[in-house]
Amino acid sequence: MYGPPTKPQTMKPMIAGILLVVAGVMAIIVWALIFTNPLTFFLAAFLPGLVVICGAIAFALSILTLLGGVMALRRRMWGLALVGSILGLFTIGYFGLSSLLSLIALIVLVMSKDEFT
Repeated sequence: MYGPPTKPQTMKPMIAGILLVVAGVMAIIVWALIFTNPLTFFLAAFLPGLVVICGAIAFALSILTLLGGVMALRRRMWGLALVGSILGLFTIGYFGLSSLLSLIALIVLVMSKDEFT
């Protein structure tokens, strides 16, 4: 009854969080498939360091995207959720789908900034 007025809560952070979690998991699966593909081992014979470095960077970006999605679902740390969605733009996923999901999540996160604590 008394106290500060409550903030309006919409579904926007939840939608952004789900999109970021799906984008992060999808990118992790894609890079796991790339590392287990025999053709990649053939390519790694010619460029051994490049495949490992790109995979490690993409895996780290995918983990940060996943973390940003969890923060968006909890409606906490808007900055970390925003960084996760921006870094998710650089994860490729299936035919660029992870980047597209991260872009949509970025737009939704910017629109829902006031709902975070």
